[in-house]
Amino acid sequence: MIALRVIFWLCVAAMFHTYIFYPLSLRLFRRRFAQQPDLPGGDWPSVAILIPAYNEERVIAEKVQNALALDYEPNQLEILVGSDGSTDRTNDIVRAIRDPRLRLVELPGRSGKSGVYNRLVEATRADILVFSDANVMLDPAALRMAVRHFADPRVGVVGGGKYIVVPRGSESVRGEAAYGRYENWLRTRESAVGGMSGALGSFMAVRRDVYRGYSPGSINDDTVPSIWATLAGYRNVHEPAAKAFEESGRTVAEEFRRRIRIGAGNFQTLFRYPRVICPRYGIAAYTFFSHKVLRWKFPFLMLAAFVCNLFLLADPFCRVLFILQLAFYAAALFGWFLDIARARLPLISAIYHFTALNLALLIGFFVYLRGVSSSAWEPTPRETP
Repeated sequence: MIALRVIFWLCVAAMFHTYIFYPLSLRLFRRRFAQQPDLPGGDWPSVAILIPAYNEERVIAEKVQNALALDYEPNQLEILVGSDGSTDRTNDIVRAIRDPRLRLVELPGRSGKSGVYNRLVEATRADILVFSDANVMLDPAALRMAVRHFADPRVGVVGGGKYIVVPRGSESVRGEAAYGRYENWLRTRESAVGGMSGALGSFMAVRRDVYRGYSPGSINDDTVPSIWATLAGYRNVHEPAAKAFEESGRTVAEEFRRRIRIGAGNFQTLFRYPRVICPRYGIAAYTFFSHKVLRWKFPFLMLAAFVCNLFLLADPFCRVLFILQLAFYAAALFGWFLDIARARLPLISAIYHFTALNLALLIGFFVYLRGVSSSAWEPTPRETP
């Protein structure tokens, strides 16, 4: 029973740490870096925006025009679209856009997003590599806001702020936008103290010297460049003013399917780069473990706490905690029925959303263990409103 109590309370402590104690603990660290550096003087570095695309005819024209319209020195900017065996009109749409800064790189078969990035990096000599998904639109000032940080030679990766756009009528996923705002706040705090939780694939800028090339079979493209930067002694920066806007799925079910794949990629990244949580990396290791690793393990913590609690019901306090857990999961189940009915109660729907995405993460772990047969990806399906 003592062992079960220890496991139970360790699980509870870890869950509370990642969402409550950890954000508070960042206040204990001295701010080491200014959040709004001075703009670099002289010439701006050359930049290549790398856009992986597979059957993106719905958004690729808007994405390319968005990239071409960014406020950046025209002679220092190029846009490369990597078409990963697209079978729709994606290639024709890109070819029809006449601009010397734009290039289409066609890849035969399916290489996966990471394979596309490796090919695109080979095709450019730009100093700064900018990764951005085809369905993500950037604020006109986003590129300057991100690239200005590379005036500091210690900076290896800059992650932009991800802002979720919730489609009209998609009330069940409204929590995604609130969660995105919280993440931007947290990453900004981490950046100020020299921490690292991993830049997101929606928009991240990488110093060319940092890029190591994705390993074959890599599932996720984000987080990994931040790990490369940390292991090489570079600093990671989060810049919320480098705004990237991405539409969420219309239902939790859409997000659920996407999160399974993301979960599999998260565990793949963790097992490929376990040394990044070594104490020798200091605050970067602490922030990555607290912000990312514990969250990836959260479904296991939830499951272990529930099972251990079953064997501790003789304790009145533990019995109350077990009832609270049952109420939590009952609320999640009720939220599922609300989602099916396209209805929403803020607290209930938030509990359902949180539980569903942790379940997707758990499934993703077993997908990773089973092995992913292909690193190729599909655009997230969007229902017609």
